[in-house]
Amino acid sequence: MDVFDSRYMKNIRFTLRSIGAWPSHVFEDLPTTKLSAISRYGYTCLLFTFCSTGMVAQAVYLVKNKGTMPFIDLGQTYLTLLMSFAFVQRTTMPIQPSYQALIKEFVSKFHLLHHKDKTDFSAKMFSKVNRMCEIGTIVELLQFGVSASMFNIAPLALNYSRGMLSSERPMNVTFEYSVYYALPVDQNTGVWYIVICMYNAYVSYNLGCMFLCHDLQISVFVFHIWGHMNIFEHNLNYFPRPRKAVGSKSDPLRYSNEESKEVTMGLKEIIKHYIMIKDFVAKTSDVYSVTLCVYYGLHLVADCVLLLECSTLEIDALAKYGLLTLVMYQQLIQVSVVFELISSKGESLPDAVYGLPWECMDNGNRRTVLILLQIVQQSLALKACGMVSVGLQTMLAILKTSFSYFLMLKTFANN
Repeated sequence: MDVFDSRYMKNIRFTLRSIGAWPSHVFEDLPTTKLSAISRYGYTCLLFTFCSTGMVAQAVYLVKNKGTMPFIDLGQTYLTLLMSFAFVQRTTMPIQPSYQALIKEFVSKFHLLHHKDKTDFSAKMFSKVNRMCEIGTIVELLQFGVSASMFNIAPLALNYSRGMLSSERPMNVTFEYSVYYALPVDQNTGVWYIVICMYNAYVSYNLGCMFLCHDLQISVFVFHIWGHMNIFEHNLNYFPRPRKAVGSKSDPLRYSNEESKEVTMGLKEIIKHYIMIKDFVAKTSDVYSVTLCVYYGLHLVADCVLLLECSTLEIDALAKYGLLTLVMYQQLIQVSVVFELISSKGESLPDAVYGLPWECMDNGNRRTVLILLQIVQQSLALKACGMVSVGLQTMLAILKTSFSYFLMLKTFANN
């Protein structure tokens, strides 16, 4: 069985390939040529160029119309500009060697498929994590399809209701767009309206994929880390105790010499497993460190802007931003809860290590258990910029701050 036989891995690979974010070349033994860099990163660089150009056009539009647009209407351009900034940051990830190495290590070594045959519990945990990943994939893809569609369909419906799509358009009425740009053309003509709408739909697909599919990929990593930690804890809880001699009525107080050798090998396997988990968590944290920082920073500002847009309670605003607001908040909560799995599971590991029958071991194995106990007491949480642990506490802090900023901006808008 191959890792890519599972549907969720196929979906992740397909969606990330469509935006140039899947490092296919690390799984292929192809000769390196002068054109290798173009074939590997050409589409990624193209997306980076498109989005950077769009950011400049949005920024120019914002500067030109800042004094004439209503305060709340400015939120739309602010929102798309912030999301474009986060998109640009994520487009650089496939070029990073550490990102490519992380994907390869996960697929070739860390995925629970490679460990499911070791014990019956490992097989059960593999099946459980697979179901979690399948459900998470379905939820993310549905969110992506619905939110990206509504973001572009709402302006189209508004233009239709105003008669802008008819042969005789009303006077002094301009087209409504999902994203506005400062362009050296007349954007109120039918031809340019079609061109800009197609570009916005294309950008919406890429941006939605870059956000939700990368979040899905991180979630899959976390689910497998959580599965490995459960297997590690199970191996500790069911570590073999000293065997009874034939006919003995009481449990032996110490391992025999032969059993001590088996204990040494068992502890060695447990430590190797934990080091593998810890090493993968560290690599994941390093790769996504800046991404998580930008991601939570985006939520801090964008969630506030989305609330401000929806607070008008106008049909047009709710149609365009209502579902997007729900998706953004749901995504923040979902990702934070997933990250919390690692932190909460890591808190129970020291107790499991201390529960080992160390009192029955010889001095050498006791020292090994003591070292293991010291290692597992170190935090395994993923960190943004290597400083802030991500999880429920981070989520609550962002939600509180976003609501505070929203109330403040709403007061300014009313005045």
